[in-house]
Amino acid sequence: MRLCADLSRESGAQLQGSAHRWDTCIAFEATVHEWDLFRDPASMSPAQRRALAVLGDWVERSVTGYGMVMYAPHDLSNFDAGRRRARVYTRPAGPLGHFQRQDFYADETQLWALFEQYVAGAGQSEAEPVAALDGPDWHLCTHGRVDSACGRYGALLFQTLRGEDARLWRTAHFGGHRFAPTLLELPAGRYWGNLTPELTQQLMRRGGDWRAVAACYRGCAGFDRAAQYAGAAAFERAGWWWLDARREAEVLHEDAQGFEVELRYWPPQGYGAPGRVQVRGELTATLQLPESSHTPDLSPAPQYRVTLGGDL
Repeated sequence: MRLCADLSRESGAQLQGSAHRWDTCIAFEATVHEWDLFRDPASMSPAQRRALAVLGDWVERSVTGYGMVMYAPHDLSNFDAGRRRARVYTRPAGPLGHFQRQDFYADETQLWALFEQYVAGAGQSEAEPVAALDGPDWHLCTHGRVDSACGRYGALLFQTLRGEDARLWRTAHFGGHRFAPTLLELPAGRYWGNLTPELTQQLMRRGGDWRAVAACYRGCAGFDRAAQYAGAAAFERAGWWWLDARREAEVLHEDAQGFEVELRYWPPQGYGAPGRVQVRGELTATLQLPESSHTPDLSPAPQYRVTLGGDL
């Protein structure tokens, strides 16, 4: 089998602009066995069915989706399906630096009520609030039953790095298997792909030349596609400090031939004054790439030449 990630990598396809767009994401503990059960309509609980109906209505009214991340507990002997750990990430008002995190313990009904409450604004969950940890969690997709690329490359990377960071989690499918192994960094909301053990370690430690890591940056969930391209180009130009900057983006123009985005940014203390920069993307080619490792279907993948007008 030719894996979709291999074909994409061989084509030189850009990763930028491929992050899943959301303003709210809920991550919760679920065993690898449960990953497929939660996606199987025949196995869904009444609470999940009700929540998905509410969310479906909300998605039809909204221009923004939502994130759902299922991560396997490190120690199954301490896992309690009636008291799962769940983390809710919501976008704060104003320029975006990191999403706000809230932690809970939840049973089945309380878990799906969290989705209704925080995504759709419907009702209130009785989940038990608990203190949240500071620092990042790294969610690495290893869900081979969705796509073999994640089962091969994601699982291999997890086995290689599982002792590097206690908050590296084996995670169910969250999109982007074309760029496997693919990683979601929370609470930053950043998606990464085409990773190697060395590049992942470099990212976690924020060390060395950032430009090799910048090539793996898919984008931030808090911004639309054109703004994700712009943010990736700014990171490549500015360096590590950009990942801690607060940002706003305004898409000034977008059509089939390209886009223009204005980024406004507020650097972390010690890295200069706030500023703004214009970013332009010009369509250079449209590749036809497989949607999955398991089907012959191809989908268009536009490629852009991205330029920044000014310094950061």
